[in-house]
Amino acid sequence: MLSAFVLLASADDCAAAEPLRFSDEGRFRIVQFTDAHVRCDKPDEMAKTVDRLEWIIAEERPDLVIFTGDVVTGRPAVKAWRAILAPVAQNGIPFVVVYGNHDREQDLKESELAQLITGYPNSLNTTSDGRLDDVAVEVLSRDGDSAAALLYCLDSHDYSTVDGIKGYGWIDFEQIGWYRSLSRAYTAANGGRPLPSYAFFHIPLPEYAEACAASEKSVRGIRREEECAPKINTGMFAAMKECGDVVAVFVGHDHDNDYIVPYHGVALAYGHYSGDNTVYNHLWHGVRVIELREGERDFRTWIRRRDNRKIDEVVFDAKASKLREAK
Repeated sequence: MLSAFVLLASADDCAAAEPLRFSDEGRFRIVQFTDAHVRCDKPDEMAKTVDRLEWIIAEERPDLVIFTGDVVTGRPAVKAWRAILAPVAQNGIPFVVVYGNHDREQDLKESELAQLITGYPNSLNTTSDGRLDDVAVEVLSRDGDSAAALLYCLDSHDYSTVDGIKGYGWIDFEQIGWYRSLSRAYTAANGGRPLPSYAFFHIPLPEYAEACAASEKSVRGIRREEECAPKINTGMFAAMKECGDVVAVFVGHDHDNDYIVPYHGVALAYGHYSGDNTVYNHLWHGVRVIELREGERDFRTWIRRRDNRKIDEVVFDAKASKLREAK
């Protein structure tokens, strides 16, 4: 059973987190921390990755951190999870975790992992039947209690479950139905106008490769490997276009990609590999930052490198389906 939405999230009866809200200036900032690949048997690399999260929190002062999968890829997993979640816990930053294809391969049962993640009072994850739910996180308007934006955080699963089809997993039909139902309900509650919405999960949609092939010149950022998308297209992108609310999708998974590309009015983006030298990666260490503006479908995003350079800062013009330089 998938949760309907998350406004105030708590693991049990502990104090609920404050609702997310646009600032007085009408801004909301998200740090996407992806593919940390934290391993206790690599203590130096783990320490550098934790330091990177502490640094980006201090540097960018986000309203929310979203971990888009492959967070912990070593054992004992509980120690590594507590290490990487410590910076958000200590700073009281609300956070959401979506799984990658490696997070459930370690030495914790899925129910134990879900309990650990939701055990923090600032976790916006919820559970059903011992598993993390897909969640739609509301960002409230600065001066009211109505949702002004939505963040859909979904599990893109691990590997193919269909005989004869190899490769990675996908967002399934039940999840798409959950999304469509929620999207329509929020649109109806908003007077028939879709709320600006953003999706976060681990494995890229097949449309990522299609977008790059359709317009290579529109790609902003690094594309050094082919997209490791599922072999089956279940229609998540089509559902987002039909509902008309999703402005952008943010994924991880492919360590040598950090690009953003417009496609039929939706920005398809990667985070920036946030781990250290535990697995293959050929990018400067860094993190993707996303800044939303209340009442607008356009958004600003950039990569903050560990040498403190801000690169590839762009604004997505949703109406024109184009990237433009940020001013």
